[in-house]
Amino acid sequence: MLDKKAYTDYLVKKVKNKKIIEEREKFFDKLNEILSPHGEDVLSSSISDFLQCYQWSLVEVQKAFDFLSDYVSFIQAEHPQSVNIAESINGYCMNRFETTGREAATSRKKTILLIPDGVKVESNLLGSLSNDEFVSTFRESQKLIIKTYEDIERSPFDWGYPDFYITDGYYNRVFDFLYAFVCCGELSDGVLTIDTKQFLSFTSVKRHKKPELMITGFERIGFIFNGYDKKSISFCITHPSNPNVIAVMCAYMQSFKENALHWSSAEMMKWSFSYRFVEDASTQKFETVFHSKLDLASEELREIQFWLHDEAEKCGYKIDVSHPYEKNCIQYKKGSKIFLLVGEKSIDGKPIIFSKVIFRDVFISEKEKVKELCDKFPDAFKSNCRLCGGIEHKCNMRIFYEIEGKPHKNCAYQSFVFHNLTFPDIIKLLELFKIENKIK
Repeated sequence: MLDKKAYTDYLVKKVKNKKIIEEREKFFDKLNEILSPHGEDVLSSSISDFLQCYQWSLVEVQKAFDFLSDYVSFIQAEHPQSVNIAESINGYCMNRFETTGREAATSRKKTILLIPDGVKVESNLLGSLSNDEFVSTFRESQKLIIKTYEDIERSPFDWGYPDFYITDGYYNRVFDFLYAFVCCGELSDGVLTIDTKQFLSFTSVKRHKKPELMITGFERIGFIFNGYDKKSISFCITHPSNPNVIAVMCAYMQSFKENALHWSSAEMMKWSFSYRFVEDASTQKFETVFHSKLDLASEELREIQFWLHDEAEKCGYKIDVSHPYEKNCIQYKKGSKIFLLVGEKSIDGKPIIFSKVIFRDVFISEKEKVKELCDKFPDAFKSNCRLCGGIEHKCNMRIFYEIEGKPHKNCAYQSFVFHNLTFPDIIKLLELFKIENKIK
């Protein structure tokens, strides 16, 4: 169906790197294989099926999108008789990018838990505000962020959200720009004055395209920008309906710099605008990063983690605030040793409890307990050693074991992952984890 010779000739003229030419020819063959049964009709589902072939690697997905973009350019420049194919590919991709932007805004909006009345705020963040004034203004600021995400949901491209394939971090536009405004500005009497050159060269801004669309968007939700131009020396931001909003946002960003000691905690602060990071830590029963994570968790995970926190402490493990999360789980450490990781993920819209544990010795010492786990979670023990070159290839991460006389070989990087765990399951899993890791 597709003209491979014409596309190859185009590549040879345009691309000097032989490896890229060969890669794109392979992508071409796969696309042609999927499209051919449909004749001249290029279905969105066919483009989706093509991309699905590369979901095992983000790098390959990126290359597949690069190929699609290049193939559309080829059609537009040299093969206009196939314009319907280019339009179908473009239509699918633009719809996917717009959907991704909407979903990113929705997911970040859902993480914002409004600050309750009566929260005691860290005194060094109050400035000239009373505690009650700060709390009410912080809540107003959170509502503004929610309103921002609702506007982005309606039209992400109007806010400059990517109309091309890119990784998740580029969807942190809202926080990245607010953070840069504060870091590159000085606050006085409700007016934030920003150094334009510093702002445009700031790391969290440079990664994004079309900054002017973010500024236009913020103006739609009540902020006023005076003097913004890429060539200006400075520009100002105000929020006329409540000037204290700017002060409170500056306080949150100050807290971000002090608490975001690892990218995982930084991501939590970017998404959630959690009041836990401005709350007086002395009033919190547990670590701030513990509370901020569990505020967004299910009741099941909260019950498990309150228990696990105590169990970890009994064994000398504590949350490392410089690296509090691992694999989306709260991480308890003792030196370089890590306690049982338990977290939550959404599968088909439903939150499920999961854990990843590496076992080696218990397959011999605790056969009955392992067999009990295997009976309930057979998928966790399926052999999966295949990515490193197979059995002939030496690999320190390969785990050999037997269950009821049947041999298994698993990759430690991928094993052993348990889904749909209950509290009693976690208790049994921790018991085996302690035996495996010789924890008393």
